[in-house]
Amino acid sequence: MNATAQLALTLACTLAASSLAQAGEDFQVRYNLAGSLGGEIFAPPDLQGLTGGIALTRVDIHKITGNDGERLTQTLPGGTLPLPAPTPAALYPTYGPATGVIDARGSLVQWNLGLAWLSAARYGGGRLALAFNLPYGIKKQGFGAQATTPTLNWNPAVPAATQAAAQAGFDKQFQGTVAAMAAAEGGNVSDIGDMELHAGWRHADDRLRVLAGASLVLPTGRYNQASGPDIGFGNFYTLRPVAQLVYLPRPDIALAGRVTVGLNTRNRDNDLRSGNWASLEAAVGTMTRLGPVGVHVVHAQQFQDDSGNRWGPSRYRSTNAGLFWTTRIPVVDTVLTLQHMATLQSRNAKNGTYSQVRVSKSF
Repeated sequence: MNATAQLALTLACTLAASSLAQAGEDFQVRYNLAGSLGGEIFAPPDLQGLTGGIALTRVDIHKITGNDGERLTQTLPGGTLPLPAPTPAALYPTYGPATGVIDARGSLVQWNLGLAWLSAARYGGGRLALAFNLPYGIKKQGFGAQATTPTLNWNPAVPAATQAAAQAGFDKQFQGTVAAMAAAEGGNVSDIGDMELHAGWRHADDRLRVLAGASLVLPTGRYNQASGPDIGFGNFYTLRPVAQLVYLPRPDIALAGRVTVGLNTRNRDNDLRSGNWASLEAAVGTMTRLGPVGVHVVHAQQFQDDSGNRWGPSRYRSTNAGLFWTTRIPVVDTVLTLQHMATLQSRNAKNGTYSQVRVSKSF
């Protein structure tokens, strides 16, 4: 085996222990960062029966952030570079660690089909609610990585010409391996996503609307623990208790808040358990002649470390803000909502924009 081939093998084995994309839930949580509080906060208090809806969401990811809020970096460990026999080990060069900056970009176009039912009868002053949501997504993602090749540290007894030749080969193989690992994380995929089942209770009067319940997210989406994009989040379940409060000080003004907690089981494919998380949403809306318009904010954050994550504790944090507008289309008696959200700051998370169109109709 020549020096360059030996070098390539050593480098590949060293870097193979690290992945450029795998972290707790792939740097995201099972939550809709496009926002759950739109013009529906003005929904009438006497709502009951069956409501169906379709949502189209476009997500554009510009980067993945690390624990400092900047682009994600990864330390590539140093080591010793064996040389072909009969070179004694005392002459093997060493190299120090290198820092790779990861450039991640991608998009997701997702359709969601949802059905919700509210009982006609009241229980404790409110109506029972049941719902389910099934997504279908088309995801594209690409990764790049930049890292400066470490300098080989040589025993002075090794001739300068040998050192120069080995350094040149090491640089070529180092950069090629880093680029190949990054490219392996990219690709395109389309399939159904993770189904959600919801049960809850809704109380509503002229000024106050209260929703309490929980969702169970099932691992029905396409997922593979190997490199590349996935539609599903992983082979684990998430229980999401939720409480939502809407207050209308006037018929044309609504203030809303929503608290959700995500409780994850362990991923049965890779034994990684993503830390539990919580999210807080707030929205303020006003009724206009064209329908409700308003602003909303979503903050999601892990309050528990990941377990079995090669990136370490890697606690997710993402703050997003945007606008919504809802109107009724009288010809078909449907409700149309447009929402747009952008990431303001994040840590250990995907950073981008989220746009959504929702159409719903009550029967």
